[in-house]
Amino acid sequence: MSASINRSNNSLKFKQPRRAHPSDAMTNMALTSISFLPITTLSGCLIAAIIPASAISADMPSMPGLYSDAGPAPRLTWEGSYMGLQIGAGQMGGEITSTTKTEFDKGGFAGGLYAGHNWQVSNFVLGLEADLTYMGNKKSFSHATLGTVKAQNNWSTSLKGRVGLPIDRFMPYLSAGVTAADYKLTANGVSKTTTNASINLGAGVEYALSDQVHLRADYSLNGLNAMKKNFAGTQVKSEAASHRLMLGVSYSF
Repeated sequence: MSASINRSNNSLKFKQPRRAHPSDAMTNMALTSISFLPITTLSGCLIAAIIPASAISADMPSMPGLYSDAGPAPRLTWEGSYMGLQIGAGQMGGEITSTTKTEFDKGGFAGGLYAGHNWQVSNFVLGLEADLTYMGNKKSFSHATLGTVKAQNNWSTSLKGRVGLPIDRFMPYLSAGVTAADYKLTANGVSKTTTNASINLGAGVEYALSDQVHLRADYSLNGLNAMKKNFAGTQVKSEAASHRLMLGVSYSF
């Protein structure tokens, strides 16, 4: 029984219980949660401590050189010659100027072959690669003074150097080189085709399934054409470029 004696009045009085405030419930919940954390952590540590070490070691993978006398596994090699197939998509974009200017862009299927050789130099891989690619970039559009104009890019071939940094089975790389590509333009009922060389810049990542089989994703950007020619009495200036994203698989030998 909770009670207090008032000495001045010599009477027995009961102390009224303090009303619970909403903040008290929140405080109690917070304290309960905080006190529960170390208990849970301690329980987890105790459970982990009593797991037999033999059960853990039984699930560990076999690692040559660490758990056996077979020695370390041979290091993955990136050096050597290779050939591959690649498919993907390319996009051609540019502008036609004859009194007025009209811009255009068109994407299409791309596919082809590539081959090269890699040299392992310290932690880097240096390579030289060539490719031949079909480009399905065809675009028809209207021009204010030329009427219907058609731009087309059918093929490209490149020679480029690569610098890669292997990270286990992955190798990101940068590339740069020279690309030759055709560019066909039809205007005023006249078609003209040119072949131009341009700088090629690119980047990608390669993954080694094994020493022989590699997968990769490769991006490249290059110019197509910058010409000024006469089409049936009308002077036409054209500028175009292309870029592509290709997925490839190669075999090293």
